[in-house]
Amino acid sequence: MKKKKAALLFSGGQDSTTALGWCLNKFDDIHLLSFDYGQRHNIELKSAKRIVKEIEKNFDLDTTKISKSLIIKIRNLANITKSSLTSNLKIDTSKKIPNTFVPGRNLLFYNLASSYAYTNNIENIVSGVCQTDFSGYPDCRDVTIKTLNKAINLGMEKKFLFHTPLMFLSKAETWKLSYTIGGEKFVNIIKKYTHTCYKGERKKLFSWGYGCNKCPACSIRKKGWDEYNLKKNDIQC
Repeated sequence: MKKKKAALLFSGGQDSTTALGWCLNKFDDIHLLSFDYGQRHNIELKSAKRIVKEIEKNFDLDTTKISKSLIIKIRNLANITKSSLTSNLKIDTSKKIPNTFVPGRNLLFYNLASSYAYTNNIENIVSGVCQTDFSGYPDCRDVTIKTLNKAINLGMEKKFLFHTPLMFLSKAETWKLSYTIGGEKFVNIIKKYTHTCYKGERKKLFSWGYGCNKCPACSIRKKGWDEYNLKKNDIQC
């Protein structure tokens, strides 16, 4: 029987880790692709490695399905774009698109993942992008990903399937999904080992995880955690 293979864009954050749990229930062979693009919060790459180890130790899902973990290095991205994620610019969220946006980042990631998938005979490409609770990034929208999927399929003469299981979930619903996938054990792995903070801080563990508790990414994660806990009794019934 042919194995169902998938490549997951795996940052080491909450969303991509939840997507990993989703993949472990859906696919037989999973390749994790992380990207080192000069991000100031590159601590997430260390988190990505730790998460897989923690799932192997504490979780019931079959992690032997993860056959490859690869960090793809993208050099000089900061030389052609301006973003507070790839420089020392102060984070500014006053405009419609905040300066934490890295222009073309997700488009580039999908292109590189598709090239990798092409070479490794992988049909499914998965990411944790979401247009519900996000910072206004246009490359996280459903229409962007679907349009890109069509363009890449045309450009490579392939029929890739782009999966975005979190696309229409609020952050509270993403916490709920992680509980549905693996109960409190999986939720705790996400809390303790994933990294979301734009500033790359892991000095203090809050109820929702590590971070600076001030940047937009921390604020969205905390808000979702609080909403999830308000409804927790309903989720567990």
